[in-house]
Amino acid sequence: MSKLYDIIVVGAGPAGLMAAKTAAEAGLKVLLLERKRNITQILRLCGQFTNVSLINVGGRLKYGYTKPISVEIGTTGIKFHFPEFGFSIDYKGPIRPYMNYAYISPCGNVVYREKNRIYGFFSEKEALLTGILDSVEKLGVKIMTETFGLRAENTSTGVRVTIKTPSGEETIEADKCIAADGKESVIAESAGLNARRKILATTPLRLMGYVVEGVATELRLNTWVNFTIPSLNPRGNCWMYMSSGDRNIIGAGAGSDRSAEENVNALMNMPAFKPWFSRVKIIRKLAVATSGPTYAPNPEPAAGNVLALGDAAALVEVTNPGAIACGYAGTRALIKQMNGDTRALPDYFKWWQTSFDTNDAEYLKAAGRNFAVNSVCDDAEIDYLYGLLKDWVGLPAIGIAENMERIRAERPALYEKLKSVGMSRDVSKVDIDLTQVLDRPSATKR
Repeated sequence: MSKLYDIIVVGAGPAGLMAAKTAAEAGLKVLLLERKRNITQILRLCGQFTNVSLINVGGRLKYGYTKPISVEIGTTGIKFHFPEFGFSIDYKGPIRPYMNYAYISPCGNVVYREKNRIYGFFSEKEALLTGILDSVEKLGVKIMTETFGLRAENTSTGVRVTIKTPSGEETIEADKCIAADGKESVIAESAGLNARRKILATTPLRLMGYVVEGVATELRLNTWVNFTIPSLNPRGNCWMYMSSGDRNIIGAGAGSDRSAEENVNALMNMPAFKPWFSRVKIIRKLAVATSGPTYAPNPEPAAGNVLALGDAAALVEVTNPGAIACGYAGTRALIKQMNGDTRALPDYFKWWQTSFDTNDAEYLKAAGRNFAVNSVCDDAEIDYLYGLLKDWVGLPAIGIAENMERIRAERPALYEKLKSVGMSRDVSKVDIDLTQVLDRPSATKR
């Protein structure tokens, strides 16, 4: 079978579109596959967050893609600049600044992870994808929509990709394949890229959110809000973040005995928050669900001639700018390798390992602390803990760790709970295994 393409890209999100654009600009023949009919339509729950600064974890600043980017807002349009690589992305869509990042307990006690500084923007993903897709189409990339990538098999001379189109299955060969088909990448799995990844949780992920108008709190304007309510969601937080116009998205994950949608509705009716949401108009519902396990990041996301980019190699979402950076950096590495540079992929792996917070062991420890606190506390205990941290700016669990002696004196039973999951006054000694807490049942039952 003759090769019609140099690179097949499976998935047309920000990583896949940027990969196709980068390869086509280098003169390669590219096939881009996307299962949706409308590439730019966003049907799933998505934060649509562009970080221009790193976010406080407590002593260190991390979130998503950790390399510098900047946003230029001019009279003729908006540009996202990636100085690490020397390129920019044009953007023609709405943009809203994030200045605060707040964790809120069930009674309304607030701990700020970021306060009164611009650390990022809401940017509409549909508009972002439209701009990159326009460039891809102008470069002559072959695009097949309503097409599923079923599997990728390495061969002695390249890769064989089996696809499913509306008319049936077929097989296409190329020199390289890029898996950009998301967190549960079928292509990465079929190529054996998940075999060496640690499983962090077996519980399927179920998230749901409402796009709403009419939220009655100033936090709707420039704040990412995490509601820390163990009775609703012990493995994480409920949340509220910005959308287009003056709209917001209110969302939650499934709890131990409630669906994600039940948790969103329960949140909106809690006494502390009901005044915020009593007059909201629900515009539409969005959701995301996984069927497989949650994997640790893949430190070297390539097998033979298959390279996984962005979410396909990540613990959770790498954010839109992170996906774009992966699409560019990973594809440039493949091109260099095709031209005989044996160091290209190892250099990309090093870049990947050091450019995203969830590839950082210290960040994962910090995230584990938050999960651990939620998993053993009830709502009243979270209210108490957040009440201790009124002037704290940083990740709540780190502030809690630094207050362990006070907690032992005031709430000895709570102290023992926290100690049981590894919390310690000495933050440097707090080493919590995410595997042990992500699947832990709630301490609070309905």
